[in-house]
Amino acid sequence: MSEVTKNKMHTVNVAIFCGLLLIGGIASLAMKKETVSVMENRKLAAFPQYSDSLFWSGKYFKQIDEYYADNFPLRDKWISFSDKFKSSIGFNSSEIKMYDPTNDAEANEKTDTIKNETVNNGPLPDDSATGEKKKGVFVFKNRAFEMFGGGPEMGKSYADVINSYNRLLKPGIQVYNLIIPVALEFEITEKYARFQKPNRPAIENIYTSLDSNIKKVWAIDEIRKHRTEYIYFNTDHHWTSLGAYYAYRAFCFTAGLTPVSLDTIAYKTKPSFLGSLYRLTRDPGLQSNPDSVRYYLFKDSVNFYIGSAKIGQWVKSKMYGEGASGANSYSVFLQGDLPTVKMETQHKNGRKIAIVKESYGNAFAPYLINNYEKVIVVDQRYYTGDFIAMLKAEGINELLFINNIFAAHTPFHINKIKGLKK
Repeated sequence: MSEVTKNKMHTVNVAIFCGLLLIGGIASLAMKKETVSVMENRKLAAFPQYSDSLFWSGKYFKQIDEYYADNFPLRDKWISFSDKFKSSIGFNSSEIKMYDPTNDAEANEKTDTIKNETVNNGPLPDDSATGEKKKGVFVFKNRAFEMFGGGPEMGKSYADVINSYNRLLKPGIQVYNLIIPVALEFEITEKYARFQKPNRPAIENIYTSLDSNIKKVWAIDEIRKHRTEYIYFNTDHHWTSLGAYYAYRAFCFTAGLTPVSLDTIAYKTKPSFLGSLYRLTRDPGLQSNPDSVRYYLFKDSVNFYIGSAKIGQWVKSKMYGEGASGANSYSVFLQGDLPTVKMETQHKNGRKIAIVKESYGNAFAPYLINNYEKVIVVDQRYYTGDFIAMLKAEGINELLFINNIFAAHTPFHINKIKGLKK
């Protein structure tokens, strides 16, 4: 190759490179900027406002870098393409993959170790699927699962907190406790049974540690009967409204109520939901198996209010967050994790219940408007008011603590529940 030809090729390469930079720069300036990444469920960096202190500290140009990193053209599509490409070349080498989760308030703690054992109606027969074990999220057949590993001492600590409320509030308020199992309890095969501790013995450990007059709701047994139905999401750590419904039926049995039948209840659906476990892993198999969020339009009339830390201060609103969509679709229930809400119904039966919950309780609580005169929902993570005084002011005579099994074995949640009792 002659020197002239080489120089021409170098010139062409430089021109193409500069042309791509120019096109990318123009596109970056001209295209509409998004403020939120649906794929990552977070706010994107905004262009920084100049200040002398920011400039001389070096943070101004760093924030400009973050802005351009978050706002290059077709960012989510490029990230998705990258994930698929890495998968296609064997970056994920098996049908079953494990991912390390980020630490958060609802993370599973594994301080205690007990021998894993098979219980009745436990793991499914081995289906010859193969995979690898690390730690964190278990991706199996295009579904994602959290793995439970909490120990008995932490479960007893949770029970002690519930007992303290029962002893403070009796005899005027009947206390219930409902522990929600994780999806893997009903999907794990014998080959991978060691990946998590069975949920039912852990729930039984809590229930046997509770005072005898606290009513224990065995939702796990009712849910197990429907293990082949769409009771947990494929890509998110929550249960579906159908899973919550079966827990509601178990609660009604315990509380002496007649559960509403869903056969004639109208509903709406939020489609194309890729949830928290997809956002954590961005696994292509999960992306190919998106969820939908169904919520029911009950016939009973209801007045819905959003509360505050101040007793008696309620603002009228709507039970469902109709604007929720995409990665936030689960927030349709009760408009998400509000500190406290109240539902008043047409029933005049004298039954008034308060629910203390984390996010699983959002899909459960709406069912109770079919049975109660008043339903108050308190999120143990965010409510800062005088909880005991609020119960008295609202005439509450029943109290349900409903938590997923991780929360019932996590110091963060146990302390938050305890902290409501000022």
